[in-house]
Amino acid sequence: RKIIFLLGFIFVLFFNRLEILKPLSEKSFSKEVYDRNGTLLRLTLSDDQQYRLFRKLNQIDPQLQEAILLSEDRFFYYHWGVNPFSIARALFSLNQVRPYGASTITMQMVRLRDKIYTKNLSGKVIQILKAVQAEFLYSKKQILEAYLNLTPYGANIEGVGAASLIYFNKQAEKLSLSESLL
Repeated sequence: RKIIFLLGFIFVLFFNRLEILKPLSEKSFSKEVYDRNGTLLRLTLSDDQQYRLFRKLNQIDPQLQEAILLSEDRFFYYHWGVNPFSIARALFSLNQVRPYGASTITMQMVRLRDKIYTKNLSGKVIQILKAVQAEFLYSKKQILEAYLNLTPYGANIEGVGAASLIYFNKQAEKLSLSESLL
């Protein structure tokens, strides 16, 4: 009986773990309706009243990915969710008129996904701990994909999929360099 219980426990743990390994499993997304010629007819709101379209990483223009990495987190592929050098730089700049930020893409992804309030110390600590946890649970590809699908682009538009359709009437994989930079 103990062996059956142990095997059952491992089985349940394994399948619960699979669900955990999807960083956006609890988010709802908009639905797209196209005519037979591929023209967008309607874009619905998600359950939380956002225009948010899920796009896999290979459906997002590589130039856009590179532009985001360069502007938001140049060392994304080299840290474990938190960049200690950025944190040190941010701490030393606290007395300046415009202090530096220290959030990595992973930290921003967990803040957006979990709606963490990070304007106080306890919120920042929670964000850091969740970012380190996310680095253990998800691949860099999953983290970047989740971030690109959650980033706000004005009003109630979230993610590059919705933003590219709403602002440029194009799929995220067909953006020009200037559109990606904008």
